[in-house]
Amino acid sequence: MKQIYYQHIALLCLLIATTWLLSACSNDDSKEVKETAQAPSEIIFNPNIWKMAEGTRTTTIDNNTALQDQDLKIDAYYHDTETKYLDGAKLHYDSSWKFWDGSQVHYYWPIEGSQTSPDITVGSLDFVGVCPYANPGYVTTTSYAHSTGITFTCDMSSYMTLASQASISEYLVAVLDAQTYTTQAAAPGGALPLQFKHPFALIKFVITAASGTNVKINSVSIPALNTTAACTYNGTTLSWSSQSGSAAMTLTQELKNGGTTEGTPFMVIPNDYGTKTLTVNATWDDWSNVTTDVTADVAFNWQAGYIYTYNLTLSKYALKVDVAKFTEQW
Repeated sequence: MKQIYYQHIALLCLLIATTWLLSACSNDDSKEVKETAQAPSEIIFNPNIWKMAEGTRTTTIDNNTALQDQDLKIDAYYHDTETKYLDGAKLHYDSSWKFWDGSQVHYYWPIEGSQTSPDITVGSLDFVGVCPYANPGYVTTTSYAHSTGITFTCDMSSYMTLASQASISEYLVAVLDAQTYTTQAAAPGGALPLQFKHPFALIKFVITAASGTNVKINSVSIPALNTTAACTYNGTTLSWSSQSGSAAMTLTQELKNGGTTEGTPFMVIPNDYGTKTLTVNATWDDWSNVTTDVTADVAFNWQAGYIYTYNLTLSKYALKVDVAKFTEQW
C-alpha cells in the first residue's frame, strides 16, 4: 500500500510539472506573438506651403510657422471614389502635427485589399486639405469630385477694402492622391507631405522715391473687379472659372516718402482683365494742399499664388505705373 501511495504522489508531481511547463510555454508563445505582431499603421502628416515671396502681409499664411497657428481640415477618400474614409478630421499643431479633438486622436490606414462595399476594394487613399478648419466668410461652398479635385466658390463682394479684408483669413487648399502606408513610410520623417497652395493673388502699391516728399497718396482704386468665382485644384493645377459680379476695389491708406511707402497687400480673385483705369487720389502740399485724382491705364493679369507690386510715380498731377511680379509663388 505504501508503494502504491508513493507512485500516486510521483504521478501527481509529474502531472503538476507538466501542466506548469505547458502553461509556461503557452505564455512565452503569447508574448512572442505580441512582440512580433505589426502595430496598426497610423496616418501622419507634415503639412507645408510652397515657396513664398518675401514681405509683410496681412490676413495671409506666408510660411510654415504661420500655418502652424491654424487648424487644418482633412478629408480622405478611397482612391478614385467619393466615398470618405476620414470626414473633417482636424489636424492641429502641438509640437508636431496631430489629429486633434481637444486632445490627440489617432487615425489608422485601412487594410489594403479589404472590402468596404461591393464596389470598393481598399487600395490607396486620396487626401484633401483646407486651411483654416472653418471656412472664412467669403468661401460659400466646398466640394470634391475624384475626377477634378476640390472646388470652392467664393464671394468677395463684402471684402473690397483693406478694412474688410483685415477681418478674414486667407484660404488654402491641398490635394494628395493615391497614398498608402508604404508611401508615407518612404516620405521624409515618415509623414505625408501635404502641400498647401495659395489659390488667390495679392496686389500691393508702392510710392516711389521719384515722387518726392511733397506728395502723398490717399487711396488707390480699380473699377469693376469680379467678386464671385469658383476655383478647382486637382493636386497639380489651380483653375478659376464662373467669374461674375462687379465692384470697385478701393484701398484707403496713406503712402508718402518719409512715412509709409509700401501699402498693405490686398487679396484678389485671379483673372486677366486686360486694361483698366487705375485711379490714385493724391495730395500735393507744395501746391497749396491740392487734392485730386490722377489716373493711368494699366494691364491687369493676375495669376493664382503670385504677388504683384505696382510702383506709383506721381509728378505734377500725372501718374506713372510700373508693375513687377515676383517670379516665385508667395
